[in-house]
Amino acid sequence: MKFVSFRHGGADRFGVFKKDAIVPLSEDADLKSLLAAGPAALQAAEKEAAQSTGPIALAHVELLPPIPNPGTIWCAGMNTHSHYDEAREHMKLHDKPAKPILFIRSTATLVGSGRNLEKPKLDPYFDYEGEIAIVIGAHVRNVAVDQAMACIAGYACFNDASARAYQLSSNQITAGKNAWRSGGFGPCLVTPDEVDLASMTMVCRLNGTEMQRMKIDDLIFGFAELVSFISEFTWLVPGDVIVTGSPAGIGALRKPPVLLKAGDTVEVEVSGVGTLVNGVQNQP
Repeated sequence: MKFVSFRHGGADRFGVFKKDAIVPLSEDADLKSLLAAGPAALQAAEKEAAQSTGPIALAHVELLPPIPNPGTIWCAGMNTHSHYDEAREHMKLHDKPAKPILFIRSTATLVGSGRNLEKPKLDPYFDYEGEIAIVIGAHVRNVAVDQAMACIAGYACFNDASARAYQLSSNQITAGKNAWRSGGFGPCLVTPDEVDLASMTMVCRLNGTEMQRMKIDDLIFGFAELVSFISEFTWLVPGDVIVTGSPAGIGALRKPPVLLKAGDTVEVEVSGVGTLVNGVQNQP
């Protein structure tokens, strides 16, 4: 199934995406609550969607991040072979990491598909990073790598847009990864049964021009390894998000650099999932 969270008639809802329309589900819950309720609740939601007679046209809603209120957004930095190699000389990198490099994004940074990212007023180096996000569907602690994939509720597109001047101002990258309304997330959450991992591909485009492309074998630490590692030191809970890593092609390392400006459009497409589309505007 393809789940979406959306705003319609002044109310925030969630539902199932079908044929350019949304089948709304329960008004008394959200998608994170549905995931927490377990497999039986997902099966009931599928049955409810199949029987619904009142879809809402996609053009009549505002898409929200699929999980508008994740408990934690974990992001894996420098987690593709291609990006690590392109950054090696610029950042004086040596051996690839033995463990995932992680940072956390704030929920306040998220915007859904169709909404604008905000370029920070005091940072001219605003950059795109197309990525695949995974969403957790269970309470997970100390899960083995070979069991970790069963803990994933679904996949989404993510643009980990970065304020590079803030990011590189110290050894702590948190400021550069938490600019207000800088994280595109969407357009939907697609359950694992609808995704072919063997052919899964992420493509990022800027104003229609392809800037990044990757298959998941470019990841240094794959989906299962990330889930397992994080669960070693903390609980993962339903609705938590793991943003898994961006490939080569970021704007800051191009010659000359290609940076985001007001009026740009960034698309992040993941095969089997959909396309996240975000414009860019200056911070008011």
